[in-house]
Amino acid sequence: MFSRMILAPLLAMAFAGCSSAPDENVDQTSSDFSRRKVDHISTISYAPNSFVIGNAYPGWTDDIQGNAQFSHGPGNEGGTWYRWGRLYGENFDRCAWIDSGNADADGAGQSPGSKCGTPQEIDTPFFDATFTDGIKNALAGDGSATHMHYTGSGCTDRNGYGNVEPWRVPATPANSLGPIPDGTLLLWRYVSRDGDWVMVREPGVNDPNRPNWYFVHRGCVSLANRY
Repeated sequence: MFSRMILAPLLAMAFAGCSSAPDENVDQTSSDFSRRKVDHISTISYAPNSFVIGNAYPGWTDDIQGNAQFSHGPGNEGGTWYRWGRLYGENFDRCAWIDSGNADADGAGQSPGSKCGTPQEIDTPFFDATFTDGIKNALAGDGSATHMHYTGSGCTDRNGYGNVEPWRVPATPANSLGPIPDGTLLLWRYVSRDGDWVMVREPGVNDPNRPNWYFVHRGCVSLANRY
C-alpha cells in the first residue's frame, strides 16, 4: 500500500492498507526527532503496511518522531521502512506514516520533539470508525475493480484528488489531479467518513508527478465486493 511509492503499483500496495493481517512482521532502527521535507510524492498510511489516507507532496513538512519501522505483509512481501510523524501540507495536518525514503533528512533542522504520541499500528476498528463511513472493500490487496462513470447517479465532480482528509465531515478535497477520464479502470478500497469520496488506485500510473492512489467522488463509481 516501494521505496518510491509513486513509481510502482506493487510498492503502492504496501500502503494500500488492504493488509490488516495480524501476522504482519515489523522491525525498528534507531530513534530520532527531526524536521524533514518531503521530496517525492508519497502515499500516507494510517499504520505501517496499511490503508492509504492521502498523499504527501514535495515541500510538505514531516516532523519525524521515533524509530523507522520495517513492515511487510500481503501485497508488500518485500517490505518497506516507514516513518511516523506529523505531516503538514495543503488540507492535511495529521500524524501518519510515509515511506522513510521519501523525506529528506538534510537541512531541515531539528524537530522540537514528539507531537504524535505512541505510533499508530494496525487497528481495524479504529480505522473503520475514524476514516470510513463503514464501507470497505472485502477483498485483499488493492480491492476490486470499478470504473469512472460520468453518467453515474450523483457524479457531480469528475476530478481525482490526492487528498480529501477522509476523517473529516464534510471532507475537504485538495491536490486535484484534474478530470479522471470516463471509463478509467480503478481499484477501490473504502468510502470516506462523510460518505462522499472513495479511495482508489489507478493501475499502470508511472508518473513521478502524479499519485496512483487518490480519491474520486462516490457518485462516479459503483462499489462491488463491499462490506
